[in-house]
Amino acid sequence: MLNQVFSFHFIGITCVLVLASFGLAYLCFFLQKHLHHITAGEWLLEHVYCPFARVLMLILMVYLLMPLIQQQHDYTQLFSLFLRPDFLINMTNLLFLSSLIFSFIPVIGHPALAMPILGCMSTAVFFKHANGLAEAESFNGVPALDEVLKLLLIAIILYLLARWLNNKLSEWADHRFIITGSKEVITDINSLVFQVPIILAYGKSLALQLN
Repeated sequence: MLNQVFSFHFIGITCVLVLASFGLAYLCFFLQKHLHHITAGEWLLEHVYCPFARVLMLILMVYLLMPLIQQQHDYTQLFSLFLRPDFLINMTNLLFLSSLIFSFIPVIGHPALAMPILGCMSTAVFFKHANGLAEAESFNGVPALDEVLKLLLIAIILYLLARWLNNKLSEWADHRFIITGSKEVITDINSLVFQVPIILAYGKSLALQLN
């Protein structure tokens, strides 16, 4: 997997996702500021619209990373999945409802767990449909115990790294541009971008299970 991480393809994907994550995080921050005194609008934005937008971002991540997970897939083939109603229903319902439920559960709703879980769920749905396994009972998408422990370790390390970066980058941004509130935007960006290694690692574990 390391040779793929240092490839130009992966670097290009990461740049696209960083820019997209920045745009989404800034948009949510901008709308929350303007809806601060509108209770219903602020609640919908925080619990429905922004979580759904993050789910769409996770789907984009998996779409871009799938050719790295399994080289036999290309973007044209993967894009055709979006034209299939069964794929769209499974993907949007599962992820959107899960993100909505997670937001009301204190432990699972924490970004350290919620985002990796949603990222792995989106990867599993994409993987099953891309490989024609959507109806296969023998393939459940659950990797071996050692792979699960490895994913948990990766998620914890990335969360701690992201939290450290959130503090450092927000301090620099607030001082450099004489602003406040940058930490919220930076935290949202990192919570998305740092799912890339988890999705890639989980996807590789699914590919090994299939083989």
